[in-house]
Amino acid sequence: MQIDLVSEIEEYYELINNNSCTFYQSPKHLKFLEQILQSSTKFITAKENHKLIGVMPIFCKESKFGTVINSLPFFGSYGGIVSRKIDAKKKILSFLNKYNKENNVLSSVIISNPFETSEIYDKYYKFNDKVKRIIQCIDLKNNSEETIWKNFDQRVRRSIRKAEKLLTIENSDPLENILNDFYSYHVKNISAKKGSIKPKEFFTYVKKNFKFNEDYNILTAKYESNPIAYLLVFYFKSYTEYYMPAYDVQNSNLQGTSLLIWESIKKSLTMNMEYYNFGGTHKINDSVYNFKKGWGTKDYHYNYYIYSDLGRLQGIEKEELKANFKNFYVYNYNKISN
Repeated sequence: MQIDLVSEIEEYYELINNNSCTFYQSPKHLKFLEQILQSSTKFITAKENHKLIGVMPIFCKESKFGTVINSLPFFGSYGGIVSRKIDAKKKILSFLNKYNKENNVLSSVIISNPFETSEIYDKYYKFNDKVKRIIQCIDLKNNSEETIWKNFDQRVRRSIRKAEKLLTIENSDPLENILNDFYSYHVKNISAKKGSIKPKEFFTYVKKNFKFNEDYNILTAKYESNPIAYLLVFYFKSYTEYYMPAYDVQNSNLQGTSLLIWESIKKSLTMNMEYYNFGGTHKINDSVYNFKKGWGTKDYHYNYYIYSDLGRLQGIEKEELKANFKNFYVYNYNKISN
């Protein structure tokens, strides 16, 4: 078996179609990351008899402090190995273990696929920290609109019914004025929570890399013809990704976001999607977890597997790490003493 680190592989499209692979590992999302991060995807590949049987997409960020590797970066994108072959996965991880040791690697992080077992990383990746996470998904397989509705908490159904009486929904063309309005709400919402704001160019690169009405939709809730809430969802294979909501806080009582979620769930059913993925959640954040749980979600577990040079990390100020490795996961900053 031949293991290589390469910059481009034509066979990747074929491989992902025959394996469990999320939106985040898709070629279009990788191209999106390349543009928004101003960095190129690299691939650790496994070939047998010249045929591609496994691959791990990675991004590398270099600075004066060393190199940080993520599979994958940018707001917790799932990465890891795409392959059905256990031997290929072992060899790819062995390659990465060696690369981490022999190069100027400050940290190297694999975010595992929540829809696959993480056992291979526990056994064969030489990490020195593991952060447990969950995603919350609605299982759409073999479920009707009526059944899914019945699985919602009463408060969710009440919110949707209220919104249906007051609001109209549009599947909005990604025109500049709509995207600017959407982004301004995003900035206000996330700033109020002291969270990480997506870059200004975010929607520019969404439009460049994804096809509207095929790869993504932007749903808008309007009250008396005025937009009060937006929702961006992505589609890939059997997954709908609830990716980015934003809303006018002054009109949050009108429950625009709840109605947008419901409309996107119904659309997902017509597209024969199998999962409606609300994305990652810290269970300690009870309010967010319980909000998603109210939609009848199931928990899927995944991990951040972190190899790091902790001695070097301890000597660098957290703010310097954040500034030099923006949009990359470096380490659990709570465990760094400086």
